[in-house]
This record gives sequence, structure tokens and C-alpha cells, in this order.
Amino acid sequence: MELKTYKKDSLEYEYQARSDVGQVRTNNEDSLIEAPDLGFFGVCDGLGGHAAGEVASGIASLTLNELVGKATGTPEEVLKNGIEEANRRILNDQEDSPEHSGMGTTVSSLWLMPENSGLGWIGHVGDSRIYLKRGDQFSQLTEDHSPVYRLYKQGLITKDQMHHHPQKNLLDRSLGVLPKIDVDVFPVSFAVEDVFLICSDGVTDTITDGELEQFLQTESLTEVADQLVLAANDNGGTDNITVVLVKILKV
Repeated sequence: MELKTYKKDSLEYEYQARSDVGQVRTNNEDSLIEAPDLGFFGVCDGLGGHAAGEVASGIASLTLNELVGKATGTPEEVLKNGIEEANRRILNDQEDSPEHSGMGTTVSSLWLMPENSGLGWIGHVGDSRIYLKRGDQFSQLTEDHSPVYRLYKQGLITKDQMHHHPQKNLLDRSLGVLPKIDVDVFPVSFAVEDVFLICSDGVTDTITDGELEQFLQTESLTEVADQLVLAANDNGGTDNITVVLVKILKV
């Protein structure tokens, strides 16, 4: 896939995205958020099966792309309101289409803001993740909204042990469950050469953080994106696999 460079005022960045059905699922319930001209990227991982998860993630992706494109309000207001509106639309769809009952989705989104000189915003619900590679440092920026992640934060299990926990796929928060939703919205700084990785749990359930960090040592985003999908499939491909990579070229 051709790698393109995008400019937003003084900010320059490049990105790559992949979404793969994996080795077990019959359909892909993940949806990409791709608005590179706006500096807006993300992943929505649908829940519920029977194609309903695909519907929920698609509604979330389209809603956020729409509202960020209009951008009325501060970045944090736009992201919070956008995710809340996506939640309302998913709930309304379930009322209109009973066969979609029980569907939901996660959302993890990144919005780069050049006018704030190296400051972006993250909007997040669920257990899709956003990581940042900065120099020799690699860190997870979002927190999974799950019982198993709470065990990890409490020091009761390790990050790697989360992969094998029998309740690893349970969520405390997702879109499409309750009328009121608690949204994580927070700022994140970025600098030249930073690389953001946004991915669904089809990646993080099969590839450890240490392995992700090693993959990101490769300079080419195209190669990294392809390698992550290949590795997730080689490790079982037990879920849909979606990755977005964004590299900052100029601030």
C-alpha cells in the first residue's frame, strides 16, 4: 500500500492502516477511523456477533468522522460529544432493528492538532489501545476498561498474564450498552519521529507489548503494518486484526 505524507498547517505526518478478518472469525467486525486530512485516526472493535458488531463499529466510525469534520467546539468537547452521539445512534439502531440487540463497540481515536504546537487529543472507550513510541520509550496511552486490566493495575497479574486470563474479553465499558457512557478524553503531546500505534485486541491478545515495541523498531510504517497483521495471524488470528500507525514528520 502506498505511503502518503499529509500536511495540516505546519504539521506533517504519514500513516498506514490494515484490517484483517483473522483466522477464526467469518466476518470482520472492526472498523477503521481514517480522516488523514483532518489528522484523525482510530479503531472501533465491534461486539455482539452475527454481523451486529460490524454495524455498531461502522456507526461509531462514521459518526466520529462526521462530527470531527464539522469540529464545532474544543477538541475535547468534539470527541466526547462525538462518542456520546455514536452511543446514542447505536442504541437507536438496536431499537429500530431488534436483530441487532446486544451489539456494541469499542473506540480508540487520536486527533492531531497542529494549532496547539505538538498537542493532540485521545478519545477512548473499551479495550482497543493506543501506544506511543518516542525514541527508546514505548508506552500504552489508554487504559483498558475491563476487569482483567484492573487486576493488572492492582499488581495481581502481569501484562503478559492478561493474554491467557479466561475473562480477558469482558468489558466494563463499551458503546451500545447504556444511555450514559463515561468517555476518556485527554491530551497527548507529540514530537518529530513519534509513532502512534492504534489497534484492536486482535493484535494485543496475540502480541505482547515487548514484541510490539520490537516491531516498531522498523523504520517503514508499511512493513510494520504488514508484519503486525502477519504476526497476529501466525499466533492464531483468534479475532479480527486492525492496526493504524501514524508517524510525525514535522511539528
